[in-house]
Amino acid sequence: MVRVGSALLATILLLGVTSASTEADTLVTLGDSLTVGDGDEADGGYPARLLEKISEKAPGSTLKNLAQSGWTSDDLINTQLGPAVAALRAAPGDAPRLALVWIGSNDLFGLYNYVCPEDYGNDYARCEPEALQLFTRNVKIILVSLKATGARLYIALLDDQSKRPVMRNPQLRRDSYDKITADDVSRMSVQTGKYNAVIREVAASYGASTVDFFDTKIFEDPATLSEDGNHPNGPGYAVVAEIWHRAISAD
Repeated sequence: MVRVGSALLATILLLGVTSASTEADTLVTLGDSLTVGDGDEADGGYPARLLEKISEKAPGSTLKNLAQSGWTSDDLINTQLGPAVAALRAAPGDAPRLALVWIGSNDLFGLYNYVCPEDYGNDYARCEPEALQLFTRNVKIILVSLKATGARLYIALLDDQSKRPVMRNPQLRRDSYDKITADDVSRMSVQTGKYNAVIREVAASYGASTVDFFDTKIFEDPATLSEDGNHPNGPGYAVVAEIWHRAISAD
């Protein structure tokens, strides 16, 4: 029998722990312009900043950002979900897989700028519940598909978009969303609460962690908001990255 000295054994065990704790992560991000990084002077938004934070403890970690500006949850399913599943399944060995989803902003903007006025004649009693039903279905499809890869799942709670300057300032609102009225802004706020309730419920069903952007001031504070009154600026995305990082580190 080969005897191993206690000091050598401790070193071996320490090396084993270090190796396990610094295993490179595979990070896949899905979403819209908030994940693309629109409004970020340095480009890259939150995913690049998050990767840098993760890489401090897990060198060699990789990022695949599949987000597209303007995309809804329908668009995400049709264009991002397949590549995301493929990337997560292709991750080497037992390396940690992380899937981050932030979607719903354009579902809400589109609901009041296009869907309700053009498809429903502003029959809110029909368009709002049906949009909520569709969003619920889409969130389930997204999380079920990502969960099948064995990834750790994270999904963002939406901010109250009615509080963004692009909605509060009538001129900015007309320039960006010409069919959204002041009454629609109030409706959007209520609908956001319903969307977030869906996100919480579906996340709990499929073992996903929720990441809270509802209870932040990122989209209201000029210090963290770009000039369009709609997207974070560089410092804002730094805060966004920190919020995601705290959620990941808590698991």
